[in-house]
Amino acid sequence: MTEQSLTIYFELSPESRPTLGTVGRAIIEFEKMAGEAVFLIEPTVEFSLVYERSATGSLRIISKLRGLVTPERLRDLAIIIATTLISNAVGHFQGKAMDEVVESVVGEGVTLTDADIERIAEAVVRVQRSETVRAPRREFYRAVEQDSAITGVGALPNSQSKKPDLIVPRTEFLKQATNHFKTEGDPGQTFRVLPKRTEVVVIQPPLVESNRQWRLFSDGVEFGAKMLDFEFKQQILEGTTELKLATGIILDITLEIAQVKEGDLWKNKSFAVAKVHSWRQNPKQAELLLSHRSNDDDQSN
Repeated sequence: MTEQSLTIYFELSPESRPTLGTVGRAIIEFEKMAGEAVFLIEPTVEFSLVYERSATGSLRIISKLRGLVTPERLRDLAIIIATTLISNAVGHFQGKAMDEVVESVVGEGVTLTDADIERIAEAVVRVQRSETVRAPRREFYRAVEQDSAITGVGALPNSQSKKPDLIVPRTEFLKQATNHFKTEGDPGQTFRVLPKRTEVVVIQPPLVESNRQWRLFSDGVEFGAKMLDFEFKQQILEGTTELKLATGIILDITLEIAQVKEGDLWKNKSFAVAKVHSWRQNPKQAELLLSHRSNDDDQSN
């Protein structure tokens, strides 16, 4: 298991200190944002963000990314996550382009080629189009906006003690907490996330706390999808719902489909369950839906 340090930096007022509740809520939302960003880039990778330590001075929460990827790939993921946290405030940073922001986030001590920086910048642009990334990012800024002790926010893809070169100031928090970005209409767009209200049959739910995908069936195709409805997921794991884990489970969900453009065609890259609206157990109806299986072995598309 490869590891990579990642620091969330909170600039503090000299007169006060933030509450534990504020920092806790912010870190929870940051973890959600990081998990969704990694999922969109590496949907087959087992990923976790674990707390390591804080540090002296302004509050710095140092964590570790862990994943079954090369050290270089995990380093890139850390850079993408750190940049994503501040990148939507890029207009504040004197009109910096995305690749300039990435270069500033990386800082000294890491050597990246111009092609590496461009590739990472493009990945940041792709992931921030997804509502599953933008929503927890907004909640992060909503949490810190409510505590006047936090005067700025930054991130580093390492555990260095220095202050980040780019700090999102408090004056930007409210804007970032309410910022919604369009995902359609860009003629040069090569990545998008489409929401779809649909019914699916549960084939296999993972009964452990992890980022493993749920196996679902819909429209003649079996596929894997990440469960983003954390309340529903927790109820299943804790056994606090009347839903019985047996055959015939049908979920009414909002499914988010991440697509990449190849030539003139949009192809599905990954799936995520954004919300479980309701569920029912009807073995006969589920069997009927399952009987209409696709003959296409390429289930990912």
